[in-house]
Amino acid sequence: MSEFCTPQKHNQQLLSNLRIPPSPCMKKIGYGTGVAVYELQRSPAFNQFRSPWAIKKLIKRKNENGPIQTRLKNEAEVLRKLVHPNIVGFRAFLQGADGKSLLAMEECNSCLGDLIEDRNDNEAGPFGAKLISKVASDVAHALAYLHNTVLLLHCDLKSYNVLIQGQFQTCKLCDFGVCLPLTKDGELDKESAPCAEYEGTKAWSAPEILDYPQVITTKADIYSYGLIIWEMIALCPPISADLATDISSYSNLDPDTLADLLDEMRARERPAIPSNVNLGTDYSFLLEIYYCSTHENRNERPSASDLISLFQNTDVAGKQ
Repeated sequence: MSEFCTPQKHNQQLLSNLRIPPSPCMKKIGYGTGVAVYELQRSPAFNQFRSPWAIKKLIKRKNENGPIQTRLKNEAEVLRKLVHPNIVGFRAFLQGADGKSLLAMEECNSCLGDLIEDRNDNEAGPFGAKLISKVASDVAHALAYLHNTVLLLHCDLKSYNVLIQGQFQTCKLCDFGVCLPLTKDGELDKESAPCAEYEGTKAWSAPEILDYPQVITTKADIYSYGLIIWEMIALCPPISADLATDISSYSNLDPDTLADLLDEMRARERPAIPSNVNLGTDYSFLLEIYYCSTHENRNERPSASDLISLFQNTDVAGKQ
């Protein structure tokens, strides 16, 4: 008698037969540290359209970079457990033709960081208050799920890790390769990760993360969250161009130069809204969210659940 084929086994059989084309045969839609993201168009099944996947894989020249490979595997393990409308969907973790691991995810139309760059290049001015509120509300819902339901700290929140579906119908968090476990009190779970460090992007890191020893709580994500609001208004990263250049060579700096750089990062003030940006009263609520989320004292920052309540009880007017 043949073995009964459950939906799980059926999906495994389908994935085992799936062949990922070589990178040059796919459209590149994004990139990150040592990785690139490609669009995989899938053939129709039973005369039904099947949505494309986003395939994250190591860049060829980085094939032997063990830490990036490990981060990709960690991201797959985390992402497969997450189910939320504001978090990018897991599809599969596969082996490519070259034997390297590939992470298949739900594809979104665009990345917020790229849209910010495009808007800056076109000198279009800040995103509308209503649109910023939509993004901020969606990200707050994703953070509340991470912090309170699955007890995870994202650790690398920034505009480039916010994906956009459609014309801002839904915003979704991505890139979970450096997540850390949390206790129910919102602090780092040191029993599960006794030697863990916050490895997020320095330009978006909270002051207590840049200090030593690091103080790792949910409020680190909230600080980075506030900077995403700032980015959509100022249309640039939350650091000076010179500091950004220094950070880009962060891993190659000698110890003394690295220490000086970290001192400069710790001493930086909360990014100010550029003087050439004229904001109407529509932005008042968003500026309040920005300022309280990036408060130097982490205990004064709101929780993700607080942020959701604020957006639910405030009607932000203005153009998209």
